[in-house]
This record gives sequence, structure tokens and C-alpha cells, in this order.
Amino acid sequence: MKVHVLVQPYMRSKGEDVVLPGSDPDRYATLLDRTTEQMKFADENGYAGFCMTEHHFQVEGIETTTNPLLWNMHIAANTKNLMVGQVGMALTAHHPMRLAEDMAMIDHMSGGRLFCGFVRGNTPRWLNTLAQHLDITTTQSDRSKEDARNRRLMEESWAVVKKAWTQETFSHHGEFWNIPADNITWPFPPTAEYGGKGAVDDNGTLRKMGIVPRPRKRTDGRDFPPLYVPFSWSMETAKFWAKEGAKLVSFVNKDEFMDMTMPIYLEEAHHHGHTDLTVGNTLVLGGHLTIGSTEAQAEQHYRDFEELFNFAYNAPPYHVPMGRVWKGTVNQVIDQVGVLKEKYGTEEFVVWHHVGYFEQEEELEMLENYSKVIKAFS
Repeated sequence: MKVHVLVQPYMRSKGEDVVLPGSDPDRYATLLDRTTEQMKFADENGYAGFCMTEHHFQVEGIETTTNPLLWNMHIAANTKNLMVGQVGMALTAHHPMRLAEDMAMIDHMSGGRLFCGFVRGNTPRWLNTLAQHLDITTTQSDRSKEDARNRRLMEESWAVVKKAWTQETFSHHGEFWNIPADNITWPFPPTAEYGGKGAVDDNGTLRKMGIVPRPRKRTDGRDFPPLYVPFSWSMETAKFWAKEGAKLVSFVNKDEFMDMTMPIYLEEAHHHGHTDLTVGNTLVLGGHLTIGSTEAQAEQHYRDFEELFNFAYNAPPYHVPMGRVWKGTVNQVIDQVGVLKEKYGTEEFVVWHHVGYFEQEEELEMLENYSKVIKAFS
């Protein structure tokens, strides 16, 4: 089975009472060293991938996942086999052409180890700031006017990214993006000769453009890196990504919800030609990593994590449910994974790993213990 590490970096450790830890360069240097050491360990001990969510401006030192793409490049440069990706990048916070180029560059520079994930964004402090020029705000999937606008931008931005990845040159004219921008006079002779058919019209106006580079060529028939899309409650979002054949990453621990969701997801995916998708090869199940070498240690890890969760997640503006937790000893977690594999046939899992919150030795021990779970299903 494949197991990916979702790293959530912390610049404040368990029990610390410190102001603005995220602004401390020395703490960031320590976080970088610790994460690098842990991912090298993961690479050598059976883990399949590394990924991060996207957040910005987290000066409190909580989930300091600034620029997952740079993290992807760093981890790829320091490992041999780990896939690198995101779950995910906020399509509503980036120019899609720039995002498409950056991801394609990582795909090449990592030797084709990139996977991609996209979200709409749920944190107003940074999303509303970065997307203010488009009058975009975060939403709660409440079908409000703001929610509808956010969703339209996400869908259009993905359309641009997909065109950029699959077409040598193209044009796009939508609600939010015009590519090329209107009325660019482009007399550059090499474009007329080598820039592709229709790049410049008879009046010298630029009509088509493309990105450099496009993603690496693949042997599985796809034109771009695999998609891993996080999913919680919005069926509309799930159905959108089903059309694209994405894997569904879920930390929801309610079986009845997954039992209801997956048939709808697969029906939509199959309707749009992704007939090879099954529950087993599409559903990626994740959980918070609190595994221990003994029952007592595992229980202490869980209590420490529960304190963190109530402080940083079960709090405004989020109030998110905890979801699944990989809790207990190695044998207990083997049983938990076994139940899920038997029920869903799941081939891939995620460990949500809070790097920097526990001591480095404890976090390495957690990764080592879960590697024993991986080996049990090898």
C-alpha cells in the first residue's frame, strides 16, 4: 500500500507560550532542518509521498505551510523516491498560468514525482488578502453569492491550468481571465515564425500563448500529474473533481458518509470517461498521526494532539471536526488500516503529521512505527 505524509509544520512546540513564533527566522531554520531529516527518513522507510496544504501569514506558528511548491522542490531535492505534492493549492489565490508553469517546472525538476491538489481556500486572512483584486472571499459552501463567485473562479482557473498543461498554445476568454490579455500588440518576429499557428493575427495582435515548460510526458496516458483532491463535505466540489478523474483524499471518519459519497463520485467519474476508477483506487483515506510504541505512549500522544486540535482547529473561524486519527500501538493501527482496506479496498493512505509540535525524536518514532504498519501490508 502507498502512504503519504501530510506535513503540517509548527513553529511552536507543545507547552510553549511564545508570541509571534512564525516571525522568528531561527525557528524557521530549525523547522526546515527537522522536516528535511524526517522526510529523508520517510523516503528510506517505505513512505510513498510528501505533501502540504497551503496557508500564508501564520505568524502564530501554527500550520506554517507557506508555499507548498517550494517545499515540494526542497523535499524532492533531498530525497530519491518520495512523490511531492499538495492537498492543496488554492486556485482562487493564484494566477492560473503562473501556477501551471510553476507546477510543471517541479514536475520536470523532481523527475516526474509531482502530484497536484487544489482547493477553494478556507482562511479569510490570507485568501481574502491575496484575492482581493478579484473580489474573492472564503466561503462555507453555503451557496451564497460569495460562495458562487468563489466556485466559478476555482472552476475557471482549473480550466486555464488544464489548457496550459494539455495544449501547446491556446486562448481563453472567461469571467475572470483573458489569455492573452486584450489588445497586446506583438510584432516579435520569432513568434510569427515559431510561436504556433494563429499566435498573432494579421493586425499584429497576440491571440494565443502557452507555458514553458509543459509537464513531463507520462506513460499512463495522462497529459499532466495525477490529481489528489481533499474532500470534506461539499458534494458539488466532489462531483466537479470526479469529472477530472481525481483521487479523493478524505479525513472524514464517518463510514456512512463515505458510503453515500463514493457511489455518487464514481457515477460522475464514469459518466465523464474515467471508467477505470473504483473505490479502491480512488479513495485515499487519511488520519492524524498519534501512533505510539506502547499503549501509554499512544494515549499520551493522543491527549497532546487533542489539546492542539482544540486550540488550533476546533476554534473560530474553523470549528472543523477532528476526523480520523491513527491512534494506538502499531498492532492497533494495523487493525484500523486492515478494516478500511477490507471495506473499501483502499490502496493509498495519508498520515497527517504535525512536525515541530512534538520533540524531534518522538516525531521520528511516530514515522518509524507507522512504517511498520506499511510493512505489514507489503
